[in-house]
Amino acid sequence: MNYDLIGIGNALVDIEVQVDDAFIKEISVTKGGMTLTSAVEQGKILKTLQAKPQKLSSGGSAANTIHGASILGAKSYYLGRVANDDNGKHYTEDMQSCGVGFCGPGSDDGGTGTCVILITPDAERTMLTNLGVSSLLHTDNVDATIIQNAKAVYVEGYLWTGDETREAGLYMARVAKKQGIPVAFTLSDAFVVNSFKDSLQDFIQWNVDILFCNEVEAQAMTGETDSRKAFDKLLALVDTLFLTLGSKGSLAGKSGHDPVQVGTIPVEAVDTTGAGDLYAAGALYGLINDRSLKDSAIIGSYCAAQVVSHIGGRLPAHSHTRIESILTEYRNHYPHTPS
Repeated sequence: MNYDLIGIGNALVDIEVQVDDAFIKEISVTKGGMTLTSAVEQGKILKTLQAKPQKLSSGGSAANTIHGASILGAKSYYLGRVANDDNGKHYTEDMQSCGVGFCGPGSDDGGTGTCVILITPDAERTMLTNLGVSSLLHTDNVDATIIQNAKAVYVEGYLWTGDETREAGLYMARVAKKQGIPVAFTLSDAFVVNSFKDSLQDFIQWNVDILFCNEVEAQAMTGETDSRKAFDKLLALVDTLFLTLGSKGSLAGKSGHDPVQVGTIPVEAVDTTGAGDLYAAGALYGLINDRSLKDSAIIGSYCAAQVVSHIGGRLPAHSHTRIESILTEYRNHYPHTPS
């Protein structure tokens, strides 16, 4: 089977709990960021929060993107590693139920990776991640024959936290580049950028065609405090760049062309988990279907709005609205925007 979009990343099951800001301070983690931790430490935190409702759902940055693209209509495949446990089986069923190609649980010792997501009243999410067997992903898990007819591949920056996972991401990108398939990449988190900046710079410059990042990641990557200057520096490295700006929307650029600004689609934000992932899903869906840069960014904004309006990092199954309807809704809200 030929796939439109193939993603690779850390396959994780999310455990989401609503907390107050005082709890984030109490456990001494960076609000809005990702912290690597152990299953034992996760367990201690969840035990403290056992009186609160906890939502279990499939996650992982690139997985959220691939899942979202599939709901929009793309034929998608995801490369990630889960264990042969209850979480791994749930994860596999969830991916395959929406049409994503996924190899399913392995026979690994150890458990499927998990991410405790703490959601504060301002809808910000703070992640505590135990990679589990997702950290065992390696180049042998990347089937080059699956890649050969893809319209794009998508690599997540979180893979840089492990030597073997990073090599797996590099390998997939190199296979795609040799075949002239566009490589899309997300910086994932400022923690990743600050920890692996030189390696990321080299990878982006020589392998990446389409780059996704938010303001904090862009500023960390470039050293610029002004987002527009950071945008210009990053666009000099790639063909296409999408910079998300939170409530200010996003800025999209293509080498040799003027950048375009796209506004947000107004919703009441409940949980920002997956906002960047789903923006990438929409934008990539637009690009692989030959939509303009601006239309692709608008589809990205729509998907981001959909995901932040509920608890969880996955696009709701009912979100397969016709693309023309999405674009019309945006232009009705922003009547003076150029086409």
